[in-house]
Amino acid sequence: MNTKVTVGTALLAGYVATAVTQSVQPLDARTGLWQMSVTTTWSGLPPQMANMMESGKTHSYTSCVKPEDLTSNPWQQGSQEKCTWTVLSSTATDMDLKGTGCSMGMEGGTVDVHGKIHLSDPKNGTGSFDISMSGQNIQGHAAYTGKWLAAACNE
Repeated sequence: MNTKVTVGTALLAGYVATAVTQSVQPLDARTGLWQMSVTTTWSGLPPQMANMMESGKTHSYTSCVKPEDLTSNPWQQGSQEKCTWTVLSSTATDMDLKGTGCSMGMEGGTVDVHGKIHLSDPKNGTGSFDISMSGQNIQGHAAYTGKWLAAACNE
């Protein structure tokens, strides 16, 4: 009986892994240097964190997007967030993803992110990310815009 359960579990795990892998299609975005802008708004911040988090302020950075980034979060490099990203679903123009274990300069809690990326064409995109900190009533929303600049990155 244990052999049947073990074989059944292994087959089911293989099927689920295959189904998840097949649902992730790379974004049809240009690789190379991207100019990113993000505006993050926060609610529930304690006063000592409010000044540090700069709610509503736009932050710009560049991101070097490589081919392998098109099946993950392509705009993560250069951002302040350090997350482990999982793609929930992806097409050539849209990606739904989750970030866990994120380090956003906040101590004392785990930060989780749920986001969506949309490409209007291979050189332009937008993103919308909802942020929550477990153990505290802190919520954030980040709105991204991205524009492809060049095929080569200045690394």
